[in-house]
Amino acid sequence: SAALLIFSSVVYAAELTKESLQGNWRVLTLSGQADEDEDYWEFNGDKFVQNLAGHRVSPDEFKIKGNDIDLGYYQIKVLQFDGKTMTADMAGFKYTLKKK
Repeated sequence: SAALLIFSSVVYAAELTKESLQGNWRVLTLSGQADEDEDYWEFNGDKFVQNLAGHRVSPDEFKIKGNDIDLGYYQIKVLQFDGKTMTADMAGFKYTLKKK
């Protein structure tokens, strides 16, 4: 009898974890438009900080729940993640980010 191999539709995708998010993520595009402001998302321990054009927004604690970055009062939906690049939906805006 022949063995049937079933492959996952997601190949080599990294697991979204608190550990895999650690560091700085450069915002490349926001809703399809190139981000010229050198904006970053920073993940340090259990803190998430948006660095917008050099201005750091107060940190939020975050947890990972499935494919969401949960800030408690709000969830960022992670649409794609491979450990080096990420696509996420925050407040209806689609972000493309690359780990620095």
